[in-house]
Amino acid sequence: MNNSRGQARVFLSIIELLATLLTILVVSEYSANANTFVNVQQEGMKVSNQSNNLQLQKIIDSHTKDFTTVYIPKGVYQFSKGSILLHSNIRFEFAQGAIFEISGAQMCSFSYPSPRKGYDGGISNVTWSNATFKGIDTNGQGAFVQSMNHAKQVTFQNCTFFNSEDPRGHDLDLDGSHNIYVQNCTFIGFNPKATFEYKEAIQIDYSDKLAMSYVLQDDKYDDLPSYNVFISGSKFLPLLKSNQIEYYAPNPIGEHATFQNGKTGVIHDVYFSNNDVMDARPRSDKNSGVINFTGISNLSIRNNHFYNIHTTGPFNYIRIFNPLKSYVVQHIDISRNEFVNINPTGQYVLISSAFPGNVTKDVTINGNLVISAAKFTPFINNNGNGQLAHANNQIINVVSE
Repeated sequence: MNNSRGQARVFLSIIELLATLLTILVVSEYSANANTFVNVQQEGMKVSNQSNNLQLQKIIDSHTKDFTTVYIPKGVYQFSKGSILLHSNIRFEFAQGAIFEISGAQMCSFSYPSPRKGYDGGISNVTWSNATFKGIDTNGQGAFVQSMNHAKQVTFQNCTFFNSEDPRGHDLDLDGSHNIYVQNCTFIGFNPKATFEYKEAIQIDYSDKLAMSYVLQDDKYDDLPSYNVFISGSKFLPLLKSNQIEYYAPNPIGEHATFQNGKTGVIHDVYFSNNDVMDARPRSDKNSGVINFTGISNLSIRNNHFYNIHTTGPFNYIRIFNPLKSYVVQHIDISRNEFVNINPTGQYVLISSAFPGNVTKDVTINGNLVISAAKFTPFINNNGNGQLAHANNQIINVVSE
C-alpha cells in the first residue's frame, strides 16, 4: 500500500513538473511574440475640453517596436487642427461610447506618411475598430480625415463617421494606396463648402501632392494609382433633423482626375458591394455622379441598395468617364443593385468618353432592379462609348403597376 502511495506521489510530482514546464514555455512564447497594449487614459489622454492631439501623438511615437493596440475607453475626446502621424503595425480599438470629436472649423488629419516613392514607400497594417469620429458644426464644420500616401493593409471595421467629412474633402483619402478595407462602417452627413459638393467620403486617388488631403513636408509622390479597395456592408446616410435633411448623405466613393495621361496607370480593382446609400445630394451637373470615376478599370458595383426618401434625384447616379485618348478603360461591372425612388433627371448609369475612338471595354450591367413612381428615365446611356453587355435589368413603375 505504501509503495502504491509512493508511486502516486512520484506520478503527481512528474505531472506538476510537466505543467510547470509547459507554463514556462507558453509564457516564454507569449513574451517572445508579445503585443503592446496601451490604454490611452493611462498615458495622458483626457475626457475634457482639452485637445488630445499631442497626447495621442506621444502615445503613438512611444510604441513602435511591437504590434501596438491602442485602446480608447468610453468617453468623448477632443481634438484640434493639425496632423497626427501614424506608423505601421498599429490597431486602434474603441470601447462602446468612445468618440473622437472636433469642432470650430478645424480639421485634424490622421496622416499615413510615405518617406519613399513606390507602393512600399508608406506604412502598413493599420486597423481602426469600432471608432467614432464626430464633427461639430457650431462656429464652422469640424472634420477628421485619414490622409494616406502609399499606405497598404489598412482596415476600418464597424466605424462611424458622423458629420466628420472635411467640407473641402473627404473622410478617407486613399492616394497611391492599396489593400484598403472598409467593412460595416457608417458615414452620416456631408456639410460641404460651396463648389465642393462633389467630394466623396472615400476618395480613391493617386499619389500626387495635389491629391492629398494633408501634405506632409517629407512625403514622396509618384502618381501611382490606388488599387484593391474593398467597401462592403457599409451605409452612407443623411443627417436628419426633425425628419428633414440637414445634410445630405456623403457621396460614397469616386475620383475626378487622372495624372500623366495614364502613364502610371489608372485607379483599378475597386469593389463596392452590399452597401446602402440613402438621400445623396441631387446634383444637376451633367458631368458628375453620386458615384463618379474619371478613368478606372476593374470596377465592381454589386448588390447595393440605392434609395431616396427625403430628396429628389441627381442627373446621373453612376458615371464612368474615360478622359484618356489612348489608355484602355475596361472591366466595369454594375450588377444586382436596387435603385428605389432615385428618379434621376438624366440616367441611372452613364458610360462616356472624351475620345469616341477610345471606348470603355467590357462593361457588364446585369440584374439591376429599379423601383420608381416617376416618369420613365433611361437606365443606361453609353452614347456609343462602351462595349456594353446588359441583361435582366428590371424597371418597375409603381404608379402604372
